[in-house]
Amino acid sequence: MKRSITSAIRIVVSFGLLGGLFWMMRDHISEIWATMLSGDLFHIALAVVFLVIMVVMLSFRLQMVFRGEDLSLSLKEAAELTCVGFFFNNFMPTAVGGDIMKAHYAAHFNKKKLKSYASVFMDRIIGMLAILLIAGVALVVDGGRYRASAIRPIVLALLAAGAAGTIAVTNRSMARTVERVLKRFRLRGIGERLGEAYAIVHDYRNRPDVVMRSAWFSVGAQASYCVVIYFLFLAMGRPMNMGNIFLIMPVVIFVSMLPSVGGLGVREYAMVALFSVLAGREVSFAVSLLALSGNFLISIAGGVVYMGWSFNSFSGGRESAVSPAAGDYNNGG
Repeated sequence: MKRSITSAIRIVVSFGLLGGLFWMMRDHISEIWATMLSGDLFHIALAVVFLVIMVVMLSFRLQMVFRGEDLSLSLKEAAELTCVGFFFNNFMPTAVGGDIMKAHYAAHFNKKKLKSYASVFMDRIIGMLAILLIAGVALVVDGGRYRASAIRPIVLALLAAGAAGTIAVTNRSMARTVERVLKRFRLRGIGERLGEAYAIVHDYRNRPDVVMRSAWFSVGAQASYCVVIYFLFLAMGRPMNMGNIFLIMPVVIFVSMLPSVGGLGVREYAMVALFSVLAGREVSFAVSLLALSGNFLISIAGGVVYMGWSFNSFSGGRESAVSPAAGDYNNGG
Protein backbone atom coordinates (compact mmCIF):
# COMPACT_ATOMS: atom_id res chain seq x y z
CA MET A 1 0.00 0.00 0.00
CA LYS A 2 2.79 2.42 0.94
CA ARG A 3 4.65 1.71 -2.31
CA SER A 4 1.43 2.22 -4.32
CA ILE A 5 0.81 5.58 -2.66
CA THR A 6 4.42 6.66 -3.28
CA SER A 7 4.20 5.65 -6.93
CA ALA A 8 0.88 7.49 -7.31
CA ILE A 9 2.38 10.67 -5.83
CA ARG A 10 5.36 10.49 -8.19
CA ILE A 11 3.08 10.01 -11.21
CA VAL A 12 0.81 12.90 -10.19
CA VAL A 13 3.77 15.24 -9.60
CA SER A 14 5.47 14.37 -12.90
CA PHE A 15 2.48 14.48 -15.21
CA GLY A 16 0.89 17.35 -13.29
CA LEU A 17 3.93 19.59 -13.79
CA LEU A 18 4.45 18.45 -17.39
CA GLY A 19 0.78 18.98 -18.14
CA GLY A 20 0.96 22.39 -16.50
CA LEU A 21 3.84 23.35 -18.77
CA PHE A 22 1.91 22.30 -21.87
CA TRP A 23 -1.08 24.31 -20.59
CA MET A 24 1.09 27.39 -20.06
CA MET A 25 2.50 27.02 -23.58
CA ARG A 26 -0.81 26.07 -25.22
CA ASP A 27 -0.86 29.19 -27.40
CA HIS A 28 2.70 28.54 -28.62
CA ILE A 29 2.73 24.75 -29.08
CA SER A 30 2.74 24.95 -32.87
CA GLU A 31 5.57 27.50 -32.76
CA ILE A 32 7.58 25.34 -30.34
CA TRP A 33 7.01 22.26 -32.48
CA ALA A 34 8.10 24.13 -35.61
CA THR A 35 11.23 25.36 -33.80
CA MET A 36 12.14 21.82 -32.79
CA LEU A 37 11.57 20.44 -36.30
CA SER A 38 13.67 23.20 -37.86
CA GLY A 39 16.51 22.76 -35.39
CA ASP A 40 20.04 22.56 -36.76
CA LEU A 41 20.75 18.86 -37.27
CA PHE A 42 24.51 19.27 -36.96
CA HIS A 43 24.25 20.64 -33.41
CA ILE A 44 21.63 18.04 -32.51
CA ALA A 45 24.03 15.33 -33.73
CA LEU A 46 26.80 16.83 -31.58
CA ALA A 47 24.41 16.76 -28.61
CA VAL A 48 23.79 13.04 -29.22
CA VAL A 49 27.54 12.42 -29.37
CA PHE A 50 28.07 14.07 -25.99
CA LEU A 51 25.07 12.18 -24.61
CA VAL A 52 26.87 8.95 -25.52
CA ILE A 53 30.07 10.30 -23.96
CA MET A 54 28.09 10.98 -20.77
CA VAL A 55 26.88 7.36 -20.64
CA VAL A 56 30.43 6.09 -21.19
CA MET A 57 31.75 8.33 -18.41
CA LEU A 58 29.01 7.16 -16.04
CA SER A 59 29.89 3.56 -16.89
CA PHE A 60 33.58 4.13 -16.16
CA ARG A 61 32.61 5.75 -12.84
CA LEU A 62 30.44 2.81 -11.83
CA GLN A 63 33.16 0.34 -12.77
CA MET A 64 35.75 2.33 -10.81
CA VAL A 65 33.58 2.50 -7.67
CA PHE A 66 32.99 -1.25 -7.78
CA ARG A 67 36.70 -1.89 -8.13
CA GLY A 68 37.15 0.12 -4.93
CA GLU A 69 35.45 -2.74 -3.12
CA ASP A 70 37.30 -5.40 -5.13
CA LEU A 71 34.14 -6.23 -7.06
CA SER A 72 34.44 -7.45 -10.62
CA LEU A 73 32.45 -5.44 -13.14
CA SER A 74 33.35 -5.16 -16.81
CA LEU A 75 32.83 -1.92 -18.73
CA LYS A 76 30.14 -3.63 -20.81
CA GLU A 77 28.27 -4.69 -17.67
CA ALA A 78 28.68 -1.19 -16.20
CA ALA A 79 27.24 0.36 -19.38
CA GLU A 80 24.33 -2.10 -19.34
CA LEU A 81 23.61 -1.34 -15.68
CA THR A 82 23.75 2.40 -16.35
CA CYS A 83 21.22 2.17 -19.18
CA VAL A 84 18.96 -0.18 -17.21
CA GLY A 85 19.01 2.36 -14.37
CA PHE A 86 17.78 5.04 -16.79
CA PHE A 87 15.07 2.65 -18.02
CA PHE A 88 13.67 2.00 -14.56
CA ASN A 89 13.87 5.65 -13.59
CA ASN A 90 12.03 6.90 -16.68
CA PHE A 91 9.71 4.09 -17.81
CA MET A 92 8.89 2.15 -14.66
CA PRO A 93 6.96 4.42 -12.25
CA THR A 94 7.43 2.26 -9.18
CA ALA A 95 9.07 2.71 -5.79
CA VAL A 96 11.92 0.44 -6.96
CA GLY A 97 14.13 3.01 -8.69
CA GLY A 98 17.02 2.70 -11.08
CA ASP A 99 19.69 2.61 -8.37
CA ILE A 100 18.08 -0.36 -6.65
CA MET A 101 17.81 -2.21 -9.94
CA LYS A 102 21.46 -1.48 -10.78
CA ALA A 103 22.52 -2.79 -7.39
CA HIS A 104 20.30 -5.85 -7.73
CA TYR A 105 21.75 -6.94 -11.07
CA ALA A 106 25.29 -5.99 -10.09
CA ALA A 107 24.91 -8.31 -7.10
CA HIS A 108 24.11 -11.14 -9.49
CA PHE A 109 27.19 -10.34 -11.55
CA ASN A 110 29.60 -10.52 -8.61
CA LYS A 111 27.62 -12.44 -5.92
CA LYS A 112 28.29 -9.71 -3.29
CA LYS A 113 24.88 -8.25 -2.49
CA LEU A 114 25.67 -5.85 0.35
CA LYS A 115 28.83 -4.50 -1.25
CA SER A 116 26.99 -4.02 -4.54
CA TYR A 117 24.23 -1.97 -2.95
CA ALA A 118 26.74 0.10 -0.97
CA SER A 119 28.85 0.67 -4.09
CA VAL A 120 25.85 1.89 -6.10
CA PHE A 121 25.02 4.23 -3.22
CA MET A 122 28.61 5.49 -3.24
CA ASP A 123 28.38 5.94 -7.00
CA ARG A 124 25.38 8.23 -6.47
CA ILE A 125 27.20 10.20 -3.74
CA ILE A 126 30.22 10.81 -5.97
CA GLY A 127 27.90 11.91 -8.76
CA MET A 128 26.17 14.43 -6.51
CA LEU A 129 29.49 15.81 -5.27
CA ALA A 130 30.67 16.23 -8.87
CA ILE A 131 27.53 18.21 -9.68
CA LEU A 132 28.18 20.45 -6.68
CA LEU A 133 31.80 20.95 -7.74
CA ILE A 134 30.67 22.10 -11.19
CA ALA A 135 28.12 24.47 -9.66
CA GLY A 136 30.67 25.90 -7.23
CA VAL A 137 33.25 26.55 -9.94
CA ALA A 138 30.61 28.11 -12.21
CA LEU A 139 29.44 30.35 -9.37
CA VAL A 140 32.96 31.64 -8.74
CA VAL A 141 34.12 31.92 -12.35
CA ASP A 142 31.01 32.91 -14.29
CA GLY A 143 28.09 33.21 -11.90
CA GLY A 144 27.80 36.96 -12.24
CA ARG A 145 26.42 36.72 -15.77
CA TYR A 146 23.18 35.04 -14.74
CA ARG A 147 20.39 37.59 -14.30
CA ALA A 148 18.30 35.89 -11.59
CA SER A 149 19.68 36.59 -8.11
CA ALA A 150 17.88 33.56 -6.60
CA ILE A 151 20.36 31.14 -8.17
CA ARG A 152 23.20 32.17 -5.87
CA PRO A 153 21.59 31.24 -2.52
CA ILE A 154 20.30 27.99 -4.04
CA VAL A 155 23.78 26.96 -5.18
CA LEU A 156 25.32 28.04 -1.86
CA ALA A 157 22.71 26.00 0.06
CA LEU A 158 23.46 22.94 -2.08
CA LEU A 159 27.21 23.40 -1.51
CA ALA A 160 26.65 23.63 2.26
CA ALA A 161 24.51 20.47 2.22
CA GLY A 162 27.16 18.66 0.17
CA ALA A 163 29.90 19.70 2.58
CA ALA A 164 27.86 18.48 5.55
CA GLY A 165 27.20 15.15 3.84
CA THR A 166 30.87 14.72 3.01
CA ILE A 167 31.82 15.32 6.63
CA ALA A 168 29.20 12.82 7.79
CA VAL A 169 30.65 10.13 5.53
CA THR A 170 34.36 10.80 6.09
CA ASN A 171 34.56 11.83 9.78
CA ARG A 172 35.50 8.79 11.88
CA SER A 173 33.69 9.71 15.12
CA MET A 174 30.54 10.76 13.27
CA ALA A 175 30.67 7.54 11.26
CA ARG A 176 30.75 5.46 14.44
CA THR A 177 27.78 7.39 15.83
CA VAL A 178 25.78 6.87 12.64
CA GLU A 179 26.60 3.16 12.62
CA ARG A 180 25.44 2.77 16.25
CA VAL A 181 22.19 4.59 15.49
CA LEU A 182 21.52 2.50 12.38
CA LYS A 183 22.18 -0.78 14.16
CA ARG A 184 19.49 0.00 16.76
CA PHE A 185 16.82 -0.76 14.17
CA ARG A 186 16.38 -4.45 14.86
CA LEU A 187 13.36 -5.19 12.66
CA ARG A 188 14.41 -8.13 10.44
CA GLY A 189 18.02 -7.10 10.92
CA ILE A 190 17.54 -3.99 8.77
CA GLY A 191 19.56 -1.79 11.10
CA GLU A 192 22.47 -4.24 11.11
CA ARG A 193 22.56 -4.31 7.33
CA LEU A 194 22.28 -0.52 7.11
CA GLY A 195 25.15 -0.18 9.56
CA GLU A 196 27.29 -2.57 7.53
CA ALA A 197 26.46 -0.74 4.30
CA TYR A 198 27.36 2.60 5.86
CA ALA A 199 30.65 1.13 7.08
CA ILE A 200 31.43 0.03 3.51
CA VAL A 201 30.67 3.51 2.18
CA HIS A 202 32.74 5.08 4.95
CA ASP A 203 35.62 2.77 4.05
CA TYR A 204 36.03 4.64 0.76
CA ARG A 205 37.66 7.34 2.90
CA ASN A 206 40.70 5.06 2.98
CA ARG A 207 40.69 4.74 -0.83
CA PRO A 208 41.26 8.30 -2.02
CA ASP A 209 42.68 7.11 -5.35
CA VAL A 210 39.43 5.33 -6.19
CA VAL A 211 37.31 8.28 -5.08
CA MET A 212 39.41 10.80 -7.04
CA ARG A 213 39.38 8.78 -10.27
CA SER A 214 35.65 8.18 -9.91
CA ALA A 215 35.13 11.88 -9.24
CA TRP A 216 36.97 12.84 -12.43
CA PHE A 217 34.79 10.49 -14.48
CA SER A 218 31.76 11.95 -12.73
CA VAL A 219 32.78 15.53 -13.51
CA GLY A 220 33.34 14.47 -17.11
CA ALA A 221 29.86 12.91 -17.26
CA GLN A 222 28.10 15.94 -15.79
CA ALA A 223 30.12 18.34 -17.93
CA SER A 224 29.17 16.29 -21.01
CA TYR A 225 25.50 16.65 -20.14
CA CYS A 226 25.94 20.42 -19.80
CA VAL A 227 27.54 20.43 -23.27
CA VAL A 228 24.50 18.50 -24.54
CA ILE A 229 22.27 21.33 -23.32
CA TYR A 230 24.64 23.89 -24.87
CA PHE A 231 24.38 22.26 -28.32
CA LEU A 232 20.60 21.93 -28.01
CA PHE A 233 20.29 25.68 -27.45
CA LEU A 234 22.54 26.24 -30.47
CA ALA A 235 20.32 23.91 -32.48
CA MET A 236 17.33 26.06 -31.54
CA GLY A 237 19.17 29.17 -32.73
CA ARG A 238 19.79 30.60 -29.25
CA PRO A 239 23.51 30.61 -28.33
CA MET A 240 23.95 30.23 -24.57
CA ASN A 241 26.88 31.20 -22.38
CA MET A 242 28.50 27.97 -21.18
CA GLY A 243 29.08 29.40 -17.71
CA ASN A 244 25.35 29.91 -17.23
CA ILE A 245 24.65 26.33 -18.27
CA PHE A 246 27.26 24.99 -15.83
CA LEU A 247 25.59 27.07 -13.11
CA ILE A 248 21.96 26.26 -13.89
CA MET A 249 22.08 22.56 -14.79
CA PRO A 250 23.37 21.36 -11.38
CA VAL A 251 20.37 23.08 -9.80
CA VAL A 252 18.07 21.44 -12.37
CA ILE A 253 19.60 18.03 -11.66
CA PHE A 254 19.14 18.40 -7.90
CA VAL A 255 15.57 19.66 -8.30
CA SER A 256 14.80 16.62 -10.49
CA MET A 257 15.60 14.40 -7.48
CA LEU A 258 12.31 15.50 -5.90
CA PRO A 259 9.59 12.80 -5.86
CA SER A 260 8.67 12.20 -9.50
CA VAL A 261 9.01 9.61 -12.25
CA GLY A 262 12.73 9.89 -13.00
CA GLY A 263 12.57 13.69 -12.69
CA LEU A 264 9.94 13.92 -15.42
CA GLY A 265 8.04 17.19 -15.24
CA VAL A 266 10.14 18.53 -12.37
CA ARG A 267 13.26 18.70 -14.55
CA GLU A 268 11.45 20.34 -17.48
CA TYR A 269 9.71 22.85 -15.21
CA ALA A 270 13.02 23.82 -13.60
CA MET A 271 14.70 24.25 -16.99
CA VAL A 272 11.92 26.51 -18.25
CA ALA A 273 11.92 28.54 -15.03
CA LEU A 274 15.70 29.08 -14.96
CA PHE A 275 16.56 29.33 -18.66
CA SER A 276 13.59 31.46 -19.73
CA VAL A 277 15.38 34.50 -18.27
CA LEU A 278 18.07 33.99 -20.90
CA ALA A 279 16.34 32.35 -23.87
CA GLY A 280 12.61 32.80 -23.44
CA ARG A 281 10.02 30.27 -22.33
CA GLU A 282 9.32 28.78 -25.75
CA VAL A 283 12.95 27.98 -26.60
CA SER A 284 13.66 26.78 -23.05
CA PHE A 285 10.67 24.44 -23.22
CA ALA A 286 11.78 23.14 -26.63
CA VAL A 287 15.28 22.42 -25.28
CA SER A 288 13.84 20.69 -22.21
CA LEU A 289 11.76 18.42 -24.46
CA LEU A 290 14.79 17.60 -26.62
CA ALA A 291 16.81 16.81 -23.49
CA LEU A 292 13.95 14.60 -22.33
CA SER A 293 14.11 12.80 -25.68
CA GLY A 294 17.80 12.14 -25.05
CA ASN A 295 16.99 10.57 -21.67
CA PHE A 296 14.37 8.43 -23.36
CA LEU A 297 16.92 7.23 -25.93
CA ILE A 298 19.19 5.99 -23.14
CA SER A 299 16.18 4.47 -21.39
CA ILE A 300 15.13 2.63 -24.53
CA ALA A 301 18.63 1.18 -24.80
CA GLY A 302 18.30 0.07 -21.18
CA GLY A 303 14.93 -1.48 -21.93
CA VAL A 304 16.47 -3.49 -24.78
CA VAL A 305 19.20 -4.72 -22.42
CA TYR A 306 16.63 -5.61 -19.76
CA MET A 307 14.46 -7.51 -22.25
CA GLY A 308 17.57 -9.36 -23.41
CA TRP A 309 18.29 -10.41 -19.84
CA SER A 310 14.66 -11.49 -19.39
CA PHE A 311 14.72 -13.47 -22.64
CA ASN A 312 17.94 -15.23 -21.63
CA SER A 313 16.37 -16.08 -18.28
CA PHE A 314 13.26 -17.47 -19.99
CA SER A 315 15.37 -19.53 -22.39
CA GLY A 316 17.63 -20.82 -19.63
CA GLY A 317 20.69 -18.64 -20.27
CA ARG A 318 22.39 -16.29 -17.84
CA GLU A 319 19.88 -17.18 -15.16
CA SER A 320 21.87 -15.68 -12.30
CA ALA A 321 21.71 -12.18 -13.79
CA VAL A 322 17.98 -11.98 -14.25
CA SER A 323 16.18 -13.47 -11.27
CA PRO A 324 13.17 -11.44 -10.05
CA ALA A 325 14.20 -8.18 -8.44
CA ALA A 326 11.38 -8.02 -5.93
CA GLY A 327 12.39 -11.24 -4.19
CA ASP A 328 15.96 -10.04 -3.74
CA TYR A 329 14.80 -6.66 -2.50
CA ASN A 330 12.45 -8.17 0.04
CA ASN A 331 15.18 -10.46 1.32
CA GLY A 332 17.53 -7.75 2.45
CA GLY A 333 18.41 -5.92 -0.80
